[in-house]
Amino acid sequence: MKILISLILMFTLGLSAQIDEFASEVNYSRDYAQALQIAKEQNKLIMFVAVGDYCPWCKKFERKTLNSKEIKARVSGEFVPLIIDRVSDKGKYPEEFYAQVVPTVFFINPKTQKSVFESMGYMKPSDFSSDLDSAKAKFIKAK
Repeated sequence: MKILISLILMFTLGLSAQIDEFASEVNYSRDYAQALQIAKEQNKLIMFVAVGDYCPWCKKFERKTLNSKEIKARVSGEFVPLIIDRVSDKGKYPEEFYAQVVPTVFFINPKTQKSVFESMGYMKPSDFSSDLDSAKAKFIKAK
């Protein structure tokens, strides 16, 4: 029994470490409260990426889309990016943004703390760029 618990703990810690590594590579926050504070100060949307480290589509979305040159540049300049694993980061995950499917990206208005736009599933950088445009347009319209 102790071996099983040890294996589960090592697996969970390993998953969280992989997301930490990706977050530091692309400069995404891992803390909702911190991202919210920055977004309020800068009057930018929070781009909250809900992932599951067990999910191959999440990995593909991270490596191919979020890590693409175009998307990295847009996200760092126009949004406050946040990434949290909905399973292994249970204590950090903001429950009001439950993702039935991962990856899901919530674009959150920092003033209301409500999602103004959601994007679900893996998509190519060009398609995700369109979602970034749509989210910004809804945020501007809501002001």
